[in-house]
Amino acid sequence: MKGCVIIHMLHTKNEIKQIKIYEKKYIRLLFVLCWMVYCTSYLGRLNYSSAMMLMINDNILTASQAGFISMIYFFAYGTGQLVNGILGDKINPKWMIFTGLAGSGIANIIMGICPYFYGMAFIWGINGYFQAMIWAPIIRIFADMLDEKNKVNCCVNIVTSQLIGTLLSYILSAAVLTVFPWQGVFGAAALMLFLAAFIWNGGFSNVCRHGEKNFEDINSKTEPDTNTTQYTASLTGKNSLIFSSTIPVILIPVIIHGMLKDGVTTWVPTYINTSFEVSASFSILLTTLLPIINLSGAYIARYIYRKTNERIILSIGLFFLTATAALVFLYIGSTWHPLLSVLLLSVITASMMAINTLAVNIYPLRFQKYGRVSSISGFLNAMAYLGTAVSTYTIGLLVQKYDWHITILTWLAATILAAVICLTASKAE
Repeated sequence: MKGCVIIHMLHTKNEIKQIKIYEKKYIRLLFVLCWMVYCTSYLGRLNYSSAMMLMINDNILTASQAGFISMIYFFAYGTGQLVNGILGDKINPKWMIFTGLAGSGIANIIMGICPYFYGMAFIWGINGYFQAMIWAPIIRIFADMLDEKNKVNCCVNIVTSQLIGTLLSYILSAAVLTVFPWQGVFGAAALMLFLAAFIWNGGFSNVCRHGEKNFEDINSKTEPDTNTTQYTASLTGKNSLIFSSTIPVILIPVIIHGMLKDGVTTWVPTYINTSFEVSASFSILLTTLLPIINLSGAYIARYIYRKTNERIILSIGLFFLTATAALVFLYIGSTWHPLLSVLLLSVITASMMAINTLAVNIYPLRFQKYGRVSSISGFLNAMAYLGTAVSTYTIGLLVQKYDWHITILTWLAATILAAVICLTASKAE
């Protein structure tokens, strides 16, 4: 039936509901709710960046302490993606997302009133863990509740929530700081997170109420089928889905894409400022082009994915080749013009956004029949953030000890390695 969406969750020891949604408006409502949730989550994570400079100026934190708190957040977020990804296949995603939003809201409130560095580091780490409860369950919801076409489209379109969430975070923080001290940034984010949590709770229940509900008798089979057997396998054992799938092939490329996607973006203003001796404000202004251009990567990823007949490894390899070409031109023309450098960096980060869409958003959908969508998405996202954590630190060391030419050569070597791995493995795909 046209517009029909079938929710099928793989069996566990308990009976699990099947819900069929026939009306397109509820498909759209489901996407809007998930989009709203992930967009709002950015308000409660990027607000720290806006408040950080004022906290340093007010002698609340030193620069090194502020950086340490940021590092703790990413460590907790990456760890949380792994743990919560596994839990996301076992716990009702409705309540998991609600808990993530509400928990992040509480952490933001405490962050605004905590006067101690170690307390702030602990609370912001807790915030990172709660924030990691949101992404993987959303991907599971798309996999379980949408048909093939709609779930791929939603996994691509939800990337826009990252761009809008980033812009809204800075706009909200700027507006709050014109009236309140830095503590207000955390209070405003908390209010928005609580509001999103309750909208999500009511809205998702409304979507589910407008579906056909029934139960399958899981005891009707005399023997478990192959899928059920695989579902009960360990996620990390030597015979697990991770090692029996293509995940080992894309693991290093996923880590490398995390290094370039977020690690490079973090250092772009510094690169422009030091390489071309322009003002800090102009460097930041040019850097705002990156997230806008990055958005195209998600939609190009969907196009290439379909053109390659859904060959995920080949598609990822093609984007690493694109990034490699851009890095070659960046190295050769690193001192030509700041705008050209930013455009080349945009090509690189847009390629990484495309890889992120393919590896973290679309690829985990293949594990729906095993009931492992959330686990796989969380695992791959955790590996990507491992790359981010490594690169954020090592880029600083490379620039300090050597120069930007050596740093760019390091990025180039990484993309070549990833491209070779993917293109070689794609022959057997």
